[in-house]
Amino acid sequence: MTRTTPSAALSDAPPATWRRWTALGVPGLVALGTALALLQGTAFAHDTFHDCHYFGPSLRMHIAAWAGLACGLAAPMLYVALCRGAARRGWDHTATRASGLALAVLILGVLPLLLEVFGVWVLYAPDPSGGYDCSGLAAPGPAALPAG
Repeated sequence: MTRTTPSAALSDAPPATWRRWTALGVPGLVALGTALALLQGTAFAHDTFHDCHYFGPSLRMHIAAWAGLACGLAAPMLYVALCRGAARRGWDHTATRASGLALAVLILGVLPLLLEVFGVWVLYAPDPSGGYDCSGLAAPGPAALPAG
């Protein structure tokens, strides 16, 4: 019959630092990626057109889209790294609420990740107006106008 000492039982639980990184780091990256994707789609949407001329995506849109996608992809990588580190040290990471919260946020974070991928795709999509003016129609030149 083996006896477990209180110190051996405590060594199976991850320390508070690990739980803090899991509870705050992973959901924080998902939230930051989502916020950047929404910022790129709403706040910087006026950067592409000025006086009915298409200027293409701005540098702010590029930075927000790529940083949002990087945060969205870094969240599951951080979670996997933390779980593998806990398993390597012999900690039971599945028994903590922090790990459950992080996993739930990661599962819910699939939709924002798709939004972030779409945001990067929009950067490289062709001009939605057709390249001429706000209506998308080419303005007729002086030769196309009727005489008189």
